[in-house]
Amino acid sequence: MPVVVCGRNEALVEELRGDGIEHTFGWVDDMPGLMHACDVLVQNAGGLTSLEALAAGLPVASYRCIPGHGQTNADALEEAGLAAWIRDPADLGPVLAELLHGPRGRAQRAVGLDLHRLAPGPVTAIAARTGQQPTPHAQPAVRRFPGQRRIALTAVTMAATACLGVAAPLAYAYNETPARFTAVAHYLDGDGR
Repeated sequence: MPVVVCGRNEALVEELRGDGIEHTFGWVDDMPGLMHACDVLVQNAGGLTSLEALAAGLPVASYRCIPGHGQTNADALEEAGLAAWIRDPADLGPVLAELLHGPRGRAQRAVGLDLHRLAPGPVTAIAARTGQQPTPHAQPAVRRFPGQRRIALTAVTMAATACLGVAAPLAYAYNETPARFTAVAHYLDGDGR
């Protein structure tokens, strides 16, 4: 049974509900609660939603990824073994079945939970997994994992995606109305002008 979150796209919410998808939501305040009620996350951009899913032990599938950072994130997440990137619609059903009941889903759950369980935060856990010196907050005995470069690449990609949360609205504001860009830029620089 699909559970769909559309953010602020109310037109899409109404369209999907009209198509009979009962559990369709707009903006939600309890994404972790929804994730704990689901078996697999299917997403198209990678970003922080994927990190939330990994923290919840929820397998992640990237599907119909948006160009640019969506495809870059999907590639990095797949290379790190943190998500499946479904490129062909015919593969959607089989990959979801594998993530639900197969070894690939169990492996994703374990890696995602380890990323958040090894230390007090994902940055420390990623540093530990890449063989760097643990910070004073890390647990003393840290397991070493293969694919250290892939984990570091995934961490960098996730950080870049978080930065896009600021850069993308700025680019939109600049392209739409230069005056809007100036207003957003003044807000971000914090000088109150």
